[in-house]
Amino acid sequence: MSEEPELPMLPDIGEILDRKDRFVEKKHSVLKCNECKTTYTRDFKVGDYTFKKLTDEECSECKKSKSLTIEEIYSEWKDPKKKK
Repeated sequence: MSEEPELPMLPDIGEILDRKDRFVEKKHSVLKCNECKTTYTRDFKVGDYTFKKLTDEECSECKKSKSLTIEEIYSEWKDPKKKK
């Protein structure tokens, strides 16, 4: 009649669990200038939280405003073995 389909080999569960140990978490903060409405990303700093008003940093675009707001904080999991 018909033959059974061949299924691909499944990896060991230990191999999958070991893979997650090599990933590195990289955190970012998204800042928005209240003057020129530009948004840009910088590395997360300790003490950052959403909707925090920053008066000690300048806008990277207009260079005159010191009125920035943290709009968003997110993290990425990067594989250091992968080259882009």
